Amino acid sequence: MSVDPRLTIRGIQELQRANAQMINALKPSGARGRAVQYGLTDGQRYAQAITHVDTGALKASHRMKYNAGPPSGEIYIDPTTRNPVTNAMPSIYGVYEHGHGGTHAFYERVERERGKVISDGMIGVITGAFPRGG
Repeated sequence: MSVDPRLTIRGIQELQRANAQMINALKPSGARGRAVQYGLTDGQRYAQAITHVDTGALKASHRMKYNAGPPSGEIYIDPTTRNPVTNAMPSIYGVYEHGHGGTHAFYERVERERGKVISDGMIGVITGAFPRGG
């Protein structure tokens, strides 16, 4: 059985290029990092959108922190903010608000109500960086 060497070499070169693209996509500076940033941004926005509002201080105190390597992050209530009306700290009373559960549990709701959309979007960021077959 004889194999045409041009086809074999061309196939190997295409495979090597595709493999290099996949490796780059999974680097912290690549699509993996962009996917985490996407998830953080979407999660923070949703938390802000669903947080119950009295003065707006708690809603405005949601922050996100991105760590580049390996990519990770968190969404939290800024411990330095103060309610302009009461001077109370949202990072303290926000814990109690969240603890009421149900519609008050903003971070739990992000996971429950938006988690699938966020994870699907993150997967899309990563797979979109992979080479297309053809």
